[in-house]
Amino acid sequence: MEITCLKMKDLTVAIADNNKEYRYVLPGETFKIKDASHTKIEASDIIKASPDRVKVICPIFYACGGCDYLHMSYDAQLKLKESHVKNLYEQEKLGSTFLPIIKNEEPLYYRHKIVASATIHKLKLRLGLYQEGSKKVIPFTRCFIQDQDANQVLETLEILFNTYKIPAYDIDSGKGIVKHVLIRKSYHYQKMLVTIVTQGHLLPNAKKIAQDLIKKHHQVETVVQNIHNKKTHLVLLDDEKVVYGKGYIEDKIDDMTFRLSSKSFFQVNPVQMVKLYQVALDQANIKKTDVVLDTYSGIGTISLLAAKRAKHVIAIETNQASHLDALNNKRVNQVTNLTCIHDDVSSFLRHYQEKVDVLIMDPTRDGTSKEFLDIIIKVKPKKIIYISCEPKTQVRDIKTLAKNYKVNLVQAVDMFSQTQHVESITLLSLK
Repeated sequence: MEITCLKMKDLTVAIADNNKEYRYVLPGETFKIKDASHTKIEASDIIKASPDRVKVICPIFYACGGCDYLHMSYDAQLKLKESHVKNLYEQEKLGSTFLPIIKNEEPLYYRHKIVASATIHKLKLRLGLYQEGSKKVIPFTRCFIQDQDANQVLETLEILFNTYKIPAYDIDSGKGIVKHVLIRKSYHYQKMLVTIVTQGHLLPNAKKIAQDLIKKHHQVETVVQNIHNKKTHLVLLDDEKVVYGKGYIEDKIDDMTFRLSSKSFFQVNPVQMVKLYQVALDQANIKKTDVVLDTYSGIGTISLLAAKRAKHVIAIETNQASHLDALNNKRVNQVTNLTCIHDDVSSFLRHYQEKVDVLIMDPTRDGTSKEFLDIIIKVKPKKIIYISCEPKTQVRDIKTLAKNYKVNLVQAVDMFSQTQHVESITLLSLK
């Protein structure tokens, strides 16, 4: 059966002339399907291709699901994301100035934090990526959006685990040791932190594995073991021990140094992160007399950068590990006009009586709570910078603020190239 794609319904799903939904097909393309269950359209199914179609470079693209756009030119990805953000605002009648999306100059191999999961394949431990919507791990260590040095470390670790006969953990039998490997790479210093996640404390020959790894990859500065004692979908739990090195690495933005541990929140794309924070702070137009409130402040990245421009910055973070990292980053950078608060943002602001010139918020993908938005309206910051990795929840939250705040600027940033995710920065000012 020959079908024509009419338009994109959203960032990943397309509508065809038979009124059915399909993935990996572009507007204007004609394609064939075997039967009604055939909804993932591969290159071999295409009869007439769009000019925006490119050759898929990844052998597991259609099986993995981690990337959404390896079949689409980068310019087409940018247009799709930019119009998606603009449409969300316009649908809710939140008029604004929409700035052109900030492109990623390196849309491949950009992730400086990567996670691989362990599985058993042909009686050997293999590292790879979860298949979309399943518990199956596809053995693969050459992901096209992950840093290439980190990919090479994964390949070496796979060899070392098998050399030292360290088995992968099997969730069904409850046997085995290695569950995941997490790697962070510092952009400025190019150093790496490797975290081996195990079920239980046992990791035989841990020091030898670390030594062999560092001998081959001089960029690896520290190796950590993260220990699980229960079944969990989380990659990292609280129990950790350092196998080699300090247990953390450092990165730098401008002249500010940041300590990164395995659990630190730090953007996965450091090049775009710098652009994101620069644009956000420029939009805020922070003056030397301003008091800035950074809610959801994490390890203090944007707080420290804002402190260079403001009179005083208050950084509020509920996660203890991130709060301690922020305190350390404040000390290392000798910043005196930053106060780090370990508290829930709503509970802190409920009792806050002082003026706020600029409030910065960068919540999780779920957005923030109605309670927090109501408290913001009472606190009355003159300006709000809302940074979001999910524009849908950002727009939902801004609708609540729109009675009291004007939406001035919306800036999309392509932080996660080849995927449907897009970052959005919005400037609001008190009416």
